[in-house]
Amino acid sequence: MKKYIFLFLVIISVFSLISYVAKKEKNIDNTTSNTGFEIVNTTKDSVIMYLTINAPTDSTWVQNVDGIFGINSSQLQGSVWVQPNDTLKYTPTLSFSGNVSFGTPPQNCPTKQFVNGVNLFEWSVNIPKGSNEGLDLSCMAGVNCIMKIDLIGGADWIANGKSVRVIKNKKMWHNTGIYGVFPYGCTNCTNTEGKQSCQKPNEKPNTEKICTPTRNTNEKGGKIRISFLGYTPVP
Repeated sequence: MKKYIFLFLVIISVFSLISYVAKKEKNIDNTTSNTGFEIVNTTKDSVIMYLTINAPTDSTWVQNVDGIFGINSSQLQGSVWVQPNDTLKYTPTLSFSGNVSFGTPPQNCPTKQFVNGVNLFEWSVNIPKGSNEGLDLSCMAGVNCIMKIDLIGGADWIANGKSVRVIKNKKMWHNTGIYGVFPYGCTNCTNTEGKQSCQKPNEKPNTEKICTPTRNTNEKGGKIRISFLGYTPVP
């Protein structure tokens, strides 16, 4: 009889431990840990990545790019070469708003080198209480590369009522209707009000606001993996 009682107690202890660990992991993913980042170069060639941050004067926000992803610069913008099949990681301890682009800093209009403009991935995470994390892959100023964004762990990212876990842009003029992506010239996702005159012809705006996945108030955690899949061909 004592043997069975002991076995029962062992089983209860195991299930209690599993439940505790599961709750702890869920808590870490959704509430206690900040949202982290990974930059991945899936190609066979090195690629230069530019990080540009938005830095409110509030000291609770990241104020410069120094040390982020290995960047050696105490400014609002910096760059670093990402080697083939390499992964760069960063988890901010402060609120963090910015964007990354590949090959060149962000620009509004096409150039001789980037005739189809430049796309970028932008975000605002780990922000003060009472606000929402948000992100998007913007092709509003063009497309020079293909990016894939994996939203791993943590609370759900929602756009127009739909959970979004993967975002991937397509080549120029083919990005309407993709959750998490701003089409070319579509400044407000559903219209082109205020777009640059150089952004023409613009793509067809979306019929619904699907371009900016957000989280519920105060939710954070998990990681954002930004994968560079290669430059897009030019005419």
